[in-house]
Amino acid sequence: MSALFAGAVLGTLIGAVCRWFGLPSPTPPTPVGASLVVAMTLGYVLAGYVLAGHF
Repeated sequence: MSALFAGAVLGTLIGAVCRWFGLPSPTPPTPVGASLVVAMTLGYVLAGYVLAGHF
């Protein structure tokens, strides 16, 4: 769970730095691309739970 929290904090910080300095966001510019990132993240987290024996 701490890795998930650390990832969320790091993602928020990267987004804030990009906005502050006017840099382009390192995320996909389309809803389909953003959905792919969310799906990959959820798959990674769920696989971690399954491999750890939580399910």
